[in-house]
Amino acid sequence: MKLQQLVQEPLHEQAYAALREALRTGRFKPGQAMTIRGLGKDLGISATPVREALQRLIASQALQLQPNRTIIVPVLTRRRFQEITKVRVRLEGLAALEAAPRLTSRDIAELEALSSAMTADIRERRFNDYLANNERFHFRLYDASKMEFLRELIDLAWLQIGPWLNALASEGRFHAIANTVHDEIIALASAGDANGVCEAVQRDILEAARLLMRLLDDEENVRPLAAAG
Repeated sequence: MKLQQLVQEPLHEQAYAALREALRTGRFKPGQAMTIRGLGKDLGISATPVREALQRLIASQALQLQPNRTIIVPVLTRRRFQEITKVRVRLEGLAALEAAPRLTSRDIAELEALSSAMTADIRERRFNDYLANNERFHFRLYDASKMEFLRELIDLAWLQIGPWLNALASEGRFHAIANTVHDEIIALASAGDANGVCEAVQRDILEAARLLMRLLDDEENVRPLAAAG
């Protein structure tokens, strides 16, 4: 996996943003081990800013430091996944409820463009692009809530869920319904139905979670994958 190389300062902030985005959009796999040297090579920067970025991600539990000092993407158990899903349903439902009345015509147009892009991504089997546009769609909606702390909490949840989302690429049933709810969210927002937008966002989370649940292990101890980079 190659990440976009970074050329502007401050590098540690850009490294953090790049790695956080990669986690949120499923570009790293659960259990995957990372090395500072490998990530630095991918990003085109030295070890120091990569190390600082990784330390921040470990502190937020987006990454996990093993007893042997290996850094891995956490492997979720069913129990942990269910807990995060319950939190997401409430937090993202609240963000959608607060955002809906504040959406402008420009916001709606941006959501429509992202939904169209996601439809093309699914049709052309560009699942990584779909995940990136899906993340942009949801956070574009949540940004309209103007609740920065709420958005930060949602971001933390997505950092832990993101690595599992690629598992949906092989799930044919998900492909059939992947973008249906997004169009519904736009229609409800355009009609001024904030409660409807909230319910649709929550249903979107729960439907994907139901399919992902089958793929999660009940055991905590899962061998890490090969190191990134």
